[in-house]
Amino acid sequence: MQKIKLFKRKECRVLTWQGKLVLVLIFVFAFSLFLKFIPVFLSRNNPNGGNILVLDGQMPDFAVKKAINIFESGDYKYIITTGGKIQSGYFIAEFKSMAEFTAATFLKLGFDKDKLIVVPGGDNQRDRTYNSALSLKRWMIENEENSEQIDVLAVGSHARRSRFLFKKAFDNNLNIGIISIEDPAYNPGKWWQSSVGTRVVLSETIAYFYVLLFF
Repeated sequence: MQKIKLFKRKECRVLTWQGKLVLVLIFVFAFSLFLKFIPVFLSRNNPNGGNILVLDGQMPDFAVKKAINIFESGDYKYIITTGGKIQSGYFIAEFKSMAEFTAATFLKLGFDKDKLIVVPGGDNQRDRTYNSALSLKRWMIENEENSEQIDVLAVGSHARRSRFLFKKAFDNNLNIGIISIEDPAYNPGKWWQSSVGTRVVLSETIAYFYVLLFF
């Protein structure tokens, strides 16, 4: 009777020390590329020269100032602010949406109110950028705004994800340009050296690939 064997010997290949060294060097090289180029990748800057400049969310003051400069140097007809319900201080705040908050900053800085349009994005707490884009789309349809292309302004690493979600909301039927302005809170070339840069870049990296793969 043949003996039952529960185990058998198999040969396998393992890395030599030289192979392990090469593997480590490849990892270090790939990680260095990630550190250097991921902010460049996320901070896409590709305006198309449309006649509408869009700012989504509760924009910081430096972004509003930069938007005014861009507006005045371009051929835009007006600026549209979008964004849903503010995330904190809603019950005591004068402005109830991020769109209104950003628009108020424009007016405080002396921007022409006739060239400013406010399109609140609703109460959605999830997918805020996407829902802001849907609100803008509805506004354009209701007001018979037939622009074929717009520019969306975003801060730093949020740019590529903003463009992706706006294109998604408009079903690629509108040419979406993107303008990325640098965030002065950190150095994009050495973002890992500050807590703000690390938090922003890593969270935007995860968020972008999430929407790219699963949204």
